[in-house]
Amino acid sequence: MIHRKYDDFLNENNTDNMEDVIAILDLMKDLPTKEILGFRDSLDEVIDKNESLNENVIGDFLFKMKDKFRRAVYNQIWKYMINQKKAFYMEVKDKLNIFDISNLDDIKKNLPNFKLNGLYLAGGMDKAVDVGAGWRYVVENIFETYKTKSSDLPVISLGKFGHLSPCRVVDGEYLDMYLENTKKTEKLYTCRPLTLNPVRKEVDRTKDKDFADAMKNYKTFNQDTPVEDYEPTISNIRTTLTRTIEVDDEHLVRIADATLLGLNSVAGSGTFGETETISYMNKPIFVWMTDDGWSLKDFSVWTFPHFMRIARNPEEMTIMVTAIIDYAEKNKKLSI
Repeated sequence: MIHRKYDDFLNENNTDNMEDVIAILDLMKDLPTKEILGFRDSLDEVIDKNESLNENVIGDFLFKMKDKFRRAVYNQIWKYMINQKKAFYMEVKDKLNIFDISNLDDIKKNLPNFKLNGLYLAGGMDKAVDVGAGWRYVVENIFETYKTKSSDLPVISLGKFGHLSPCRVVDGEYLDMYLENTKKTEKLYTCRPLTLNPVRKEVDRTKDKDFADAMKNYKTFNQDTPVEDYEPTISNIRTTLTRTIEVDDEHLVRIADATLLGLNSVAGSGTFGETETISYMNKPIFVWMTDDGWSLKDFSVWTFPHFMRIARNPEEMTIMVTAIIDYAEKNKKLSI
């Protein structure tokens, strides 16, 4: 399910159950996708039972499952599966869809009129050594090399991937145009979805010395810093954030049809604030776990229900992005 109402989430998933569901997913996160989806589909056997799920029914089901997946699924998983209610198995199956990265059919099922014209690239910036540009360049490169068309737009940089005339990546003055007149700007680009990268609107700290100095000073403050030393640092940061960075990012989130989130250890309060906002607007969130050695337990249990798909590595990210492009291009043609 793409989006769960808050009340439904609270009623159907108590904290203990959600922790068990995430524990299962965390234990399965390194398994091949084929095995995960096979496990997901096998849950239908117990979900479709008309009779109550008594101890014998669950015991027989788990015995078959354990035998079928004994080579792939960790033993620890089974302790979370014992003596649960039918809703729990349905929740596990529902959440396992996040690993089905090549199939986005459930978008159409849950949001019949959904068109993917704009995709916001969310993720940590302030704590990232490259302001979050690195993983976004990787994603943008796929958007500019898969099923593309020629473009007459000004050449842009994709970092280590070189320069090109974009058919999906919105940059520079065109990002400003996109905020002012989205439909008019979309007509200038030959492919879908357009990628909306907040790093491309980030204040150039080499040109704004006051902001650059303020950001450096801010990170040196602690509980022993005299009150009088907070200025003009705090005022410079507040002014720049509220007048340019924050307001533009919020508008991009509002306008975009969906989000691709690069989730890692540098994701901060801004990233999770955007995630909550996007979820409240009932828009899909695709996730690429960009760090090695990640664990779902590293992230808040309240963040997890908002995610629609998770790519666990660069290879899966490529599959997920091409699926996003295929969906966007197909539905672009259907809407013409």
